[in-house]
Amino acid sequence: MLSTRMTMSDALRAVVEARPNQEVFICGRTRLTNRQLMASVDSLARGLAGLRVRKGDWVAALLPPGPEFVFLFFAVAALGAVIVPLNPDLRERALGDILADAAPTTMVTMRTVDDAILRQAPSLRRILDAGGRGSGTPLASIMEAGPADLELPAVAPDDLLALLYTSGTTGKPKATMHTHSSLIAPVVASLKVRELWLRPSSLKILVDAAKALMRYRSRMLRSIGRPQTIMSTMGWHTITGLYLMLQGLLMGDRLAVLPRFHPYEALELVQRERVTVLVAVPTAYQAILALPDPSRFDTSSLFVCATGGAACPPALAREIQSRFKCALYNGFGMTEMGGGVTVCGLEDSDEQQAESVGRPMVGVELRIVDEQRRDLPGGQVGELAVRGEGVMKGYYHAPELTAAVLDAEGWLYTGDMARIDDEGYLHIVGRKKDVIVRGGQNIYPAEIEHHLETHPLIEKAAVVGVPSAVGGESVWAFVRLKGDARMTVREVLDHCRGRLEIYKIPSQVRFVSEIPEGEMGKTQKYKLRAAALQETAGGAS
Repeated sequence: MLSTRMTMSDALRAVVEARPNQEVFICGRTRLTNRQLMASVDSLARGLAGLRVRKGDWVAALLPPGPEFVFLFFAVAALGAVIVPLNPDLRERALGDILADAAPTTMVTMRTVDDAILRQAPSLRRILDAGGRGSGTPLASIMEAGPADLELPAVAPDDLLALLYTSGTTGKPKATMHTHSSLIAPVVASLKVRELWLRPSSLKILVDAAKALMRYRSRMLRSIGRPQTIMSTMGWHTITGLYLMLQGLLMGDRLAVLPRFHPYEALELVQRERVTVLVAVPTAYQAILALPDPSRFDTSSLFVCATGGAACPPALAREIQSRFKCALYNGFGMTEMGGGVTVCGLEDSDEQQAESVGRPMVGVELRIVDEQRRDLPGGQVGELAVRGEGVMKGYYHAPELTAAVLDAEGWLYTGDMARIDDEGYLHIVGRKKDVIVRGGQNIYPAEIEHHLETHPLIEKAAVVGVPSAVGGESVWAFVRLKGDARMTVREVLDHCRGRLEIYKIPSQVRFVSEIPEGEMGKTQKYKLRAAALQETAGGAS
């Protein structure tokens, strides 16, 4: 059993010592046992030490998911340095801005880095090439050139391990600071849940297990008590991707990696490696479900389809349940919390898995508060506050922002509007900044969006509030239709009138070919709001 009092390096070594010969990692032609993975991590740690990478140094990882990222992450952890995972597809301007902000001394990448970017990052002393085609010294040669004996520095669980940038759905990304302990905490929570299922400690858990067995039958019997094969489809510079990587490597399981998502390749990997746990963002599931002949792939090995990183519309959740006939782990997490906050489970009904984001993970506390941060009664909508060992140390170089969201008692005020139902399940209804005030009534865009997406011709909807000439805000709905489908504004509004209260019906509907999204599928509403404001300035109301 892992513990939050371990460092990341301690945790990996504990797993390796327990199961040295178990296959743990698959990516393309690379297949590694725990022992082989550890040997590569140690080689890279020695190589980095030979380059004078020291405790407290910052190392940028401009890498896709793959063995190089794994080796670097754990080598940096062993040296007591700090890793800065970055989107390998960042455009030059954004990359330069983040490098200037983080000021790393070392960067590992597979791409050629333009001189203009390097001029923005005077802190960089070395660039290492992980792919054989990029800038800098080949990483492979570094792994062969380190000192034979390496005396590792003393590293504590509370030492800084990672600087993780948020997805930037409201503008400029913020950098969150995480320790070894805060990144291990969500993994420990998942292990504790697994332990409860393997060794039931109450009659309720036994009853839940019996119900789950009746629902999932052979899929559950093949999976429970055995190492899982977990499939990663998202970038490891995101908290969802990084959390998944750590789960796959530290929970005694096997991690199958898809460096870049493609729906056919995802299903082919599920079939070939008998994947039991598929984790993908909602937009990835949409792409899989849109394939013309997905049934030609054998997905009977799947026990769990998990989703997070962005809100999963209930209609999409039900499609996933119907297609794969397995449990849906719909969850909620955030970069500031080091990973998962809530998640659905095997014991939850199809409706609970589709309509909510589950209940708190082990060790996580939730509150719903008003504007003065006072607790609200159950069922009421307010701001979600969370507390647990996974909470960040704060935002890098932003003490004012940190103080605005973290209080003295360790509560993180998320900016998400939510409610907790009578059975303890969390329902996210939108972002605090996105709440629309119309005629004195609060409108939560997620409700309108989810209803719009129940229409068979609508693929995705996004709703924003725009200041109205008569006061308050107008409700603008941006709608992306499926394929070659056609609709009129009146048809959209008629669909809304069938379910929504009058004050929630959009005042403006715009059909668009694309709705701007971050890489995790989160809608970038600030861009839509800007487009609407530009249009209103030209005469629309």
